[in-house]
Amino acid sequence: MAQQQPRNLDDLLKWSIAQQGADPDARAANGQTMHDVAADLQAGRRPDLADPGLYDALMGKNEAQMMKEELSAAMDTSRSEDDRVTALDNFEMLIEQIDNANNVNNMKMWEPILSLLTASSSTPRIQHAVLWIVGTAVQNNDKAQMAILAYKPLTPILYLLRSSQDGEVRSKAMYALSGILKHSPSAVALFDKDEQGWMALKGALLDPNVALRRKAAFLINSLLLQDDSVPTTTATTGSTAVAPMPDSINSASSTRSDPHGQPPLERGPETLLSGVAHPPIPPALLSSGLLQALIASLLLSHVHTSLSSLRDVDVPLAGGPDGDQDPRSDLDYSEKASRACLTFVDRAREQHLKLPDPKPAAELFEALQKDLEGPAIEKDASAGIETRWQELGLDRNEVEAFERGWKELLQQ
Repeated sequence: MAQQQPRNLDDLLKWSIAQQGADPDARAANGQTMHDVAADLQAGRRPDLADPGLYDALMGKNEAQMMKEELSAAMDTSRSEDDRVTALDNFEMLIEQIDNANNVNNMKMWEPILSLLTASSSTPRIQHAVLWIVGTAVQNNDKAQMAILAYKPLTPILYLLRSSQDGEVRSKAMYALSGILKHSPSAVALFDKDEQGWMALKGALLDPNVALRRKAAFLINSLLLQDDSVPTTTATTGSTAVAPMPDSINSASSTRSDPHGQPPLERGPETLLSGVAHPPIPPALLSSGLLQALIASLLLSHVHTSLSSLRDVDVPLAGGPDGDQDPRSDLDYSEKASRACLTFVDRAREQHLKLPDPKPAAELFEALQKDLEGPAIEKDASAGIETRWQELGLDRNEVEAFERGWKELLQQ
């Protein structure tokens, strides 16, 4: 028969003392018996033990119930902003545990949570806290990544990334967006179809918040790296088509046992089991102007203005709170943006991308090549830093491969 659990503070004291194995004589010797403590509680002389949350803290309230209570508080518009934000912060801490993160969908919480992104009562602090919840829930959690897509989260997230006047909200929107898109062809396909997707990402490259620019450049490179949509040429027509996913990834049958008694293959991530092909990223970067903006941000201003291919391109020429921070001086951003450009060339060449007009592309790639091989902003002979590519942490092989790649791309 299971031991009965304590139901009130008096029972809690009895249970606690019994668990500690203390005998009555020892308790009496310490100056206070269990009966004395219970009497003090009833008389209000022990406020430290009278907290109604003490029982839950000691006994471990069910975390699902805690999630319900925190979400209920966050949704309650009669509460103060501080109370609602605190409730959302508490919720975010609970879902750092992956089972709780998956329970957000099981408990049908995604719809009310996401509604707070666009609710008229939601302040920037509330939106920031909700975006943090989204990013935490989907981070390294393929099940949550797939589950949240049913609630169309990209629309409000992209809206805030593009339109919020609060820099912290825009930054957290990028955090949530990156978590949803990571290694998820289904999510990237939805992003690619949204007419605001690539434009919102381009806007992040132009943001005065340099930290947000870094995140945008990093996400662009990540999308390129995870793009496996290398086309294959068909033998009969000579046309190109996206190569299908292998059956071992595309089907849940990958968990079946081998007929010879071998252990079953490990089931792949949920994000790769949908059968949705990853959209090709290089064409989208070209058509949206993202590639042009990336390259322009890496060039000296007089070089940028001298290139005919960049005359109509908006570029982040200055950033920071006072609008006086040159993007090139931020080596972290420049390194991420340069790597994105190098990865673009590599992926575009693999995909046999046909450039609509090779001449402006040649102008852009040649300008970037010259810049990478040009002098560093701050030379350091003792560290062997003389060129821009060395300053950005690239190596000679990468720079040479970039040159071969874009020249080959122009010939395709």
